[in-house]
Amino acid sequence: MKFSFDWIRELSGTTLSIEDAAVLLSSKAFEAVVSDVQGVLDIDILPNRPDALSHLGVARELSALTGSRFAVPTYEWRVSETPAKEINIHDAEACLRYSGLVVRGITVGPSPKWLAQRLAQCGQQSINNVVDVTNYVMLELGQPMHAFDLALLDRIDVRRAKVGETLTALDEARTKYVLDETMLVITDGETPVALAGIKGGVGTGISDATTEVFLESANFSAQSVRATSRALGLRTDASIRFGYGVDPNLTAPALMRAAQLLHQVAGGQADSGIVDVYPSPIGERTISLDPAYARSLLGVNLQESQMRSILQSLGFEVETDKNNLSVVVPTRRSDVVGQEDLIEEIGRVFGFDSIPSVAPLLPVYGVHSWVREDEAVVWDEYAFMRERGAIGRLLVGVGYSEVFNYAFLSDEMKSILKLDGLRELAQPQSPEYRWLRTSLVPRLIINARDNLRYSDSVQLFETGHVFSSIGEGKEHNRLGLIVAHHSASRELFYELKGAVSLMLERLGITDAYFDDAEPFSWDGGAVNATLPGRRALIRDGNDNILGFIGSMYGRIAEAFKLKGSAAIAELDLRGLVARAQQEREFEPLPKYPGVTRDIAVLVQADTKIDSIIQTVQDADSKGFIQDVDVFDIFVPTGKEKIEEEGDKPNYGKSVAFHVLLRSDERTLTDKDADGVEAEIRKALQEKLGARIR
Repeated sequence: MKFSFDWIRELSGTTLSIEDAAVLLSSKAFEAVVSDVQGVLDIDILPNRPDALSHLGVARELSALTGSRFAVPTYEWRVSETPAKEINIHDAEACLRYSGLVVRGITVGPSPKWLAQRLAQCGQQSINNVVDVTNYVMLELGQPMHAFDLALLDRIDVRRAKVGETLTALDEARTKYVLDETMLVITDGETPVALAGIKGGVGTGISDATTEVFLESANFSAQSVRATSRALGLRTDASIRFGYGVDPNLTAPALMRAAQLLHQVAGGQADSGIVDVYPSPIGERTISLDPAYARSLLGVNLQESQMRSILQSLGFEVETDKNNLSVVVPTRRSDVVGQEDLIEEIGRVFGFDSIPSVAPLLPVYGVHSWVREDEAVVWDEYAFMRERGAIGRLLVGVGYSEVFNYAFLSDEMKSILKLDGLRELAQPQSPEYRWLRTSLVPRLIINARDNLRYSDSVQLFETGHVFSSIGEGKEHNRLGLIVAHHSASRELFYELKGAVSLMLERLGITDAYFDDAEPFSWDGGAVNATLPGRRALIRDGNDNILGFIGSMYGRIAEAFKLKGSAAIAELDLRGLVARAQQEREFEPLPKYPGVTRDIAVLVQADTKIDSIIQTVQDADSKGFIQDVDVFDIFVPTGKEKIEEEGDKPNYGKSVAFHVLLRSDERTLTDKDADGVEAEIRKALQEKLGARIR
């Protein structure tokens, strides 16, 4: 919005240059830049500061920031005992106040040069001296106004329009607008003569023949003006200001200022009093401000006198009330409703950059060293956050990217995954966010789908809340992971399993293992999205379920429009943190070298990898096996077959693994390694029916 700096300087008494004023306003009030037009500031006023949508409002801010004092103009007014026009408000919620004043003896003509120039600086086109005065008062005080030709106006009725009523606007194109019952209009008792707070009509407009005018200075609700402006696609300077919210106690002073100017530039003489209809007057509010609380909140030792001076410079009235300050807030400052707002004003004018930085005080107590229950809970939460951060850093380190999602699911997600028992929001923003999620998986699938548009593969994780589908709908912390790729041949299950295993190992959960997976109590319906035979439960040594992992059904991927294959996992985050080992045992480097033997076997399709590894480890009679590491799994497709020999069974997959052998007492010989390998081969053949390749 454009502001004339000469006008601001005149009102504020500041001696700053326009450049310095722009910097000061930007640092402590509003974003301001020097315009390309000479002597003009472009200022971006925040929606919560409608009081600053005027030259007087900006001048008040600048005076407070520089310490200069300016006399706030006051305009005496009274209500006319014999009003020239009857005024009726039929919708007091949409029209809070309607004030008017008759000015007679007007000579309509061009505006003087100074008036036209100031309007031009602010982007306004000069029309005539009467209309220009109403625009000038709006720019100076912030109150939109409208001038009617008194001879063409019988009375004033403020009401909702009737369906099908029309208004021809007072613009160059004489645009005709069709109205409906949601729109507030000003009528002459019969037909609309103006759109309330937006635009006047041609029927009562000012012309060269006008000698008497009726000045409208009203207050319309922001919601009503915004709705009508949007519906008609009509945005004016008046509608912008009313859309922010205008002080209802500004109508009468604006009339007095307009009457003063009309006498000066058009020879008009105002009637002895105004017409004022104000059904529910809005008064000033008083807030009690505790100086000690203000100092603690700001972190600076401001004296009470400094606080008083700052607030008074902003136009607040301040009195001492016992140990507190009693602050009277003018109605123009609708954004100030509590003492925290007053403290923010004090800090803003004092300068947040003037408040010294102080290092926070942190306790040096150990975990759970405090005995009070609530403090122990704090430490528990700190430990949880710390471990969650460590898990996130680990996953990022192995190539995963973290995502953050809303905790809601759509009807489509619910239908695709066949989720039952979800809790529905009472007032969802849209069908996309209707249900509380019971799993992180659905949104992760959407993330993978969207990212696969720009990459061949994605690896994502999320830590977040899910909600139980039964009972009170409690929140639970989960860790979700997904790996997706355009190719359907990638062994994504094992890639994801490797990341999960590494994470468990780093957390010190050494007793975790993978077991057959079926839906369980807290899986949130996500297990049903995975393939039988390619999914597993993750359990600890006490058979508690830590989570699950699985390859996603192709039909689920298609339903989500995910072009490729994916593997998903979800784990109980708090369960992981609770089982994480805080201490790590040091293990010295081996003294003697190891020997590695590679073994490949053919087994039935339903043989678990864990069974193979366990059989290998159990076959070690001398305790030489240090590690068993599977490095290849081959499962034939429809076109590929594992050749059969005679009456050998139809093997379903081939598994190859490394076996690391080492002794803590001596260097192993080939004979030692051959003996262990023979035991392994025999055990695999006898216990699993495997064929050594």
